[in-house]
Order: sequence, then C-alpha cells, then structure tokens
Amino acid sequence: MSPYTRPILVFVFMAMLVAQTLTRFLDGLPGGGVSNGVQGINAFLDFVLVSRIGAVPSAAMLALLTVVFTVLAYRRQHSEQELTGKPVVRQRAAKAAVPTMQAPSPERIAKAVGRPPPQAADRPLTGAEHQFLVKIREDLAGQLVHEQKLMDAQATEPVVVRLVPQIPLRDVDHPRSWLGGAPAMAEHIPWPVIDGRNANFLAQICCADLPADLWDGLGPRDGWLAFFIHPTDYAVHVLHLSEMGPWRQGPEDLSIDGWSISLPYAKLRLKPIDAWPRWPVDLIALRPGDPDPRREGHSEASHEVYKQGFDLASPEHRPFDRSTTLGMLDIAEARLVEYLAEDLITPLRQQLEQVLDWLAVAKAAPVPPRNLAELRERAATLPALIEARTKGRPMLEAALAQVRTVAERTNAASDQTQLSEDEIAAITAELGKCEIIYPRVRQLPLTAQNGEGSLWVWDFECLRLDRARHAYSRSPEALPPAMRSYFEAIWKDQAAHEMAGMGHVPFEYVHQFDLDKDVTLLELPTSNLMGWMFGDVDNLVLTIRKQDLAAGRFDAVEVQVSN
Repeated sequence: MSPYTRPILVFVFMAMLVAQTLTRFLDGLPGGGVSNGVQGINAFLDFVLVSRIGAVPSAAMLALLTVVFTVLAYRRQHSEQELTGKPVVRQRAAKAAVPTMQAPSPERIAKAVGRPPPQAADRPLTGAEHQFLVKIREDLAGQLVHEQKLMDAQATEPVVVRLVPQIPLRDVDHPRSWLGGAPAMAEHIPWPVIDGRNANFLAQICCADLPADLWDGLGPRDGWLAFFIHPTDYAVHVLHLSEMGPWRQGPEDLSIDGWSISLPYAKLRLKPIDAWPRWPVDLIALRPGDPDPRREGHSEASHEVYKQGFDLASPEHRPFDRSTTLGMLDIAEARLVEYLAEDLITPLRQQLEQVLDWLAVAKAAPVPPRNLAELRERAATLPALIEARTKGRPMLEAALAQVRTVAERTNAASDQTQLSEDEIAAITAELGKCEIIYPRVRQLPLTAQNGEGSLWVWDFECLRLDRARHAYSRSPEALPPAMRSYFEAIWKDQAAHEMAGMGHVPFEYVHQFDLDKDVTLLELPTSNLMGWMFGDVDNLVLTIRKQDLAAGRFDAVEVQVSN
C-alpha cells in the first residue's frame, strides 16, 4: 500500500462530509430519490453538528478535522511502515490444502538466543498532541459539570409556564394561545422567510397571560409571540405581534414533511396530513411546590391499545367519515395483496426438513445437544403452522374479494356523499364476517387486531389517529361520542408526556445554556399529539440571552435540540 493511500481515502471521505453539509450534493445523485445511506449521513450531520452550531460552523469544523485526520492517517501508516521496513499490505487469507511452515515469531527467536524481542520505540507526544488530549479531557469534564448544574437547577425556578393542551377542547374558534395550525397576524406582516424558504408556523403565545415575574420579569407582557421554523433546518423566526389579525394560511409551498412523524404504512396517498392541527393551550404558571401537569417519559397509551387488541366493529374504532372509510378499505386491500404475493408455505417446509434432520443427528449423538428441547418444540409447531397457512390462503383470497366488493360499492357513490354512522357500522360488520388466520394459527375476523401482530388493522388505526386529531381540532363534534372519549383519553396521556414549557431550565441537556445569562423562551418536545419530531425524538429548545430579551431582540434566539 502506498504511504499516501490511507490519507487520501480519509481526505476524500471528510471532504465529502464538508460538501454535503454545505450543499447536500449527494441528495441530487441519480437513482430516483435520496438513498437510505444518504439519509443516514444527513441525519448524523444534522443531529451531531448542524442542529447545534449551524451549517457554516459545522462545515468549518469538519474542514479542520479533515486536516487533522489526514495528517494522523499519514503518520500512522508511515510509522507502521517504519516498524516493518516495508509498506503494510493487507492480504486475504487463502485456503491451504496442506499445513504450511510458519516463520518463528520474534518471541520464539528471542527465547532461543536469550535476547528480548525487539520493541517499537515509544514516540513521545508532540506538544500539539498533548494539548489536544488535554483539551478533550477539559471539555468532557466541563460538560459533566455543566450537565450537573442544569440538573440541580431544575424545579428550583421561581416560576415556569406549562403549555397544557386543552382536552376536551374549549376555545376552538377563539384561542388565546395555541400550537400548530396557522398564525393570526395582520395581512401587512410578511410571511417569515428563513434562508430563502417560507417558514412553518409552530405556535402563538399570548404574552398578557404570562406571569409578571417569568424570565426575571423581562420580555413583553402584551401582544403575542409567534414562532416559525425553517422547513428542514434548525433555524427559527420569532415575531412579537402587537395584535391578533386574521388567520393566515401562508404560501402554497408550505410543507411540514421535514418535521412530520410518518405513518407505519407509507403508501403515498395515506401519508399524514401535511399540516399540524391547531391546538389551543392553557398557560399554567407553576411555582416551587405546585403540582406539575407534565409527566416524564413517553406516552404508552397507544401501545397499550395495540397490546390489548380490538375490533374495528366496535364504535370507538370504526372510521368516522367517508375519507377514513375509503382509507380503511385501501389499506386492507393493499396489505392483503402484498401478503398473498408471498410464498407463505415453502420456507416453513424447508425449516421443518432442516429441523427433522437436526433431530435425527441429535438422537444419534452420545450426548444430547443443549437445544434438543427447542428442536422438538419446533418440530411439533411447524406442521401446525404449515397447516394453518395452507388452510388460511383461501380465506385470505375470499377476504380480498370481499374488500374489493365493498370498496367498489362505496366508491360508486358521489365524492360529496357522506356516510352515516349506521352505514359505516354496516361496512365494518360486513368486513368482520370474513375470517383470516394471522399471524400464526389463530382464526379471527378480518377486522380484529390482536397482540400477536396485525396484518393491516393497526396501520389503519395510525391513519385514523392522524385524521381524527385534525377533525377534532376543527370541531370536536366531528367525532362520534364513543370515539371522542376514546381519542381524548389517548391524547390526554400524550399531552402530559409531551408538554411544552417556557421559563424553565431545559427539560433535557443542551450544550449552550448559562443559568445566569440565558432563559428558555420556548421548549417543544417531539409530540405524537401534534405530529412533529425534532432530532432523535428529542426537544426543540429556544433560548435567549436576558439582555436580548429585555431589548426585544428576538432575532438573537438560540436554537438547540436536546440530547
């Protein structure tokens, strides 16, 4: 290997990261979309660097590391060649038909001649290398001290504010503060643009409802604070509005796809609604000792529903309008087609043959193998599974035919024709008469979800959750009473675990936060209720220097993602 091969490879790789940080040139490579590998690189760059220090500083840091790593790679390869006296060549080990003579090791030669084996001389660290290691140690120690200070300061603030989503909703038409939806601002105010892109609206907060001593008494107590975020980057724009205006829907090219939580079934027409629901929130002031409505951890409400199982025929789990009914039929048909296209029996028969062969060998062995009980269990269960799959295929085909019949009949009606609750109940009951065997040997109605797994019902439930929160936020009466109670219980639990806040020490660790100089303007956790995700299911943290807050310089807001 040439002494320059490794340094060149390191340089090319690091230079690629620098270019990707600034231009995202890999996103435009031919192939019909961004590959999973490129998405992984983008996620790594955004999470580790860009979300914390911005794109240009990130590129500068990577450029510096490019030089450092290239030099280190050259020095390492050069030192290896000095020790061996020749270039280091990595060879693939070849199979040998007969044993080959091996050269004696340096240790064996030294033992024979009575001399110690040659040792590579330890090279002392250069001054720059020593300073680099000291800097790493100091940074790590400083980070630990900083994190401990933040943890100690939590729950000691004189006053903080929790943004508690209203469930049940009260102020649907005239909220004072809200998350998502659209801003209410005068027509003459230009829609915020960040780095040439129209920004997404996040929240609007009524300053008159904030405690007088929040943020040490700094900041406005009249008007509204409106928060916007770049469509794909961690950059925000904050406006202080003197009055509420009409609802502004914004430019046509707005999309929340960069921050949206995806649905498990990624069929194009069944993606989440490309907007966040408008959810009114109550601003609840908390002082030391007050009960906190916020809960730690993540909501398990939806997961509990998944584990317990349910049937779409029950009133709380049915579709609630024509659109969700067609979505249900679409998902059922697509998943049945996909499942029937698979060879469900041949792999099981091959497994059974292999298990029986292993059992024969195990029985002949003088000492039984440790997995003998497992082999016997598989030999007993695989035939039952093969029988169930064989019996289940005609049932799946019949279910697919029934789904298509119902879908054709439903689609034949005008797009303007809404379905009544009774009509939707009749459709789900008709589907429920079909039974399938899935995922193993249990025979259940096509509309049933059980804890062992779901062919399609849970995919629809996730779609229904997305559609329901938008319908509910516009008009709670859009959901039938039983369904409304079901969703409200889930949303209450999600809201408690995903609650936004103001004026507190950040809920999770952030790199830049000075307890004496900074305040939390707004912290938005990743939220299933709202449908947004920041970082790796982390929190979007907006902080500002106290002196900037006092002067109303909201262009100085610092954007970070907790970790």
